[in-house]
Amino acid sequence: MSERPETPSIGEREELQTLRRRVAEFEDIIRCLPIGFIFIDRDDKVAMANPIGAEIRCVGDRLGAPVADCHPSGTHTTLGTVMERFRTEPQMQEHPIVLERMHRYEVTYSRVANSEGEYRGILWLSHDISRRKQLERELMHAERLAGLGRMAAKVAHDIKNPLNAIQGAAHFLQQEESESDYAEELTTMIKDQVGRIAALVTHLNELTRPFELTLESVDLEQAIRGQLNACSVSHPGILWSLDADLDGSVQVDRTLLERLVWNAAENACLSMAGEGNLDIRIRQRHEEDAGWVDIEFEDSGPGFHFKVLQDLFQPFLTTRENGTGLGLTIMREICLLHGGDLTIENTGNGALVTARVSAR
Repeated sequence: MSERPETPSIGEREELQTLRRRVAEFEDIIRCLPIGFIFIDRDDKVAMANPIGAEIRCVGDRLGAPVADCHPSGTHTTLGTVMERFRTEPQMQEHPIVLERMHRYEVTYSRVANSEGEYRGILWLSHDISRRKQLERELMHAERLAGLGRMAAKVAHDIKNPLNAIQGAAHFLQQEESESDYAEELTTMIKDQVGRIAALVTHLNELTRPFELTLESVDLEQAIRGQLNACSVSHPGILWSLDADLDGSVQVDRTLLERLVWNAAENACLSMAGEGNLDIRIRQRHEEDAGWVDIEFEDSGPGFHFKVLQDLFQPFLTTRENGTGLGLTIMREICLLHGGDLTIENTGNGALVTARVSAR
């Protein structure tokens, strides 16, 4: 005859009920957390997720499934490397990985271990930073306006000079025969000076107007090639090349992206004084939980002077005659709005400008 299982004592039943209440409380706490929460166990499987974390990471019915199922296939190699680092490097418990995902969430990965340091899994936390990003955009806009105030005297000087030239030319035109060569020369000068003022005012308007993102699916190679073809008409002496390595279309603001590409290409061509090489490379990169697209512009010009490299993004700083010093400032803000950044360096054979945007 089989033995009957022992009936739990009153104390054991109370202890079990207390344990169940604690588990229910723990589940309620996790479910009500105002941040995304996911726990990945030692077998690299999604063991636990609260509603916010499940929605952000698209867990769905993948509880108990490998964490790789929640990531694009192109990131699996990098993901495996990161998971192995957490498994084998105890110091990562004190130094979590912090990433920004989709320009809206700050994601933290932390190693989970028991009191003896034995690996138990990975804790994934996601904070909504959309409000912080909005404040950052407002701060960038305020900084641009502050830059305008600091440089008001310089702008007034830059506008006053061509206006004086226009005024003088108009005075002499009144004294000259309308068909004389000198009158034609003065008329040309007036047109040129008015063009300078118009360009400066246009850039000032761009600097003082906050950008708004309108994301759409864009074929980056096609969009960039279109801007390069248009720019090449004004610079026939430049030899162009475009090398693209992309998985597909990317969610970007087409208008802002095209402005960024045009400015980068135009700056490179002007630095080479009409002759040289401009190589453009488009590279899609995966870094842990984030995806990026880098657009690199490498020219064969003289590069940037080392004294101005650290201040290139200051409004109105320019090394080119008749330049407004606003192009790089606007280019960088476009990158920041897309969750990336703009970097500039000298290569020894020219300059390399890299525009990074988030690969949504």
